[in-house]
Amino acid sequence: MAGNGGKMAEAKQVLGVAKASNTTSSTTVDKTRKPARRRAARKSGAEKLRQEADKQVAQNSKELAGLLTKKALAGDLAYTKALVGLAEGKKPEPEKKRRGLTVAERLAREPQWEGPPEDDEED
Repeated sequence: MAGNGGKMAEAKQVLGVAKASNTTSSTTVDKTRKPARRRAARKSGAEKLRQEADKQVAQNSKELAGLLTKKALAGDLAYTKALVGLAEGKKPEPEKKRRGLTVAERLAREPQWEGPPEDDEED
């Protein structure tokens, strides 16, 4: 302890506790709760790999195109097909979305049956 009877040390401790309680509170000044922060969805390892590969292809696109062209001019059919496919801009076709209502939705929109049940036979 210091020569002041410990008064200064106690004041620092009280200040530290008050400051900590103010900064770690989960409510705002008007005592309402703060909304929770959302974290970004985790990406799978394969997705991260695809993204990094895409970056590398973008950075080295001139060299890659040159190598494909060189192999294609040498007569390698696989490289020629790859180069032509890239030049044409072939992309996978997106799945077509169904238009209109499903069978269940159509049945749900039909009016309810009014009358005797079908299984009762009346003479």
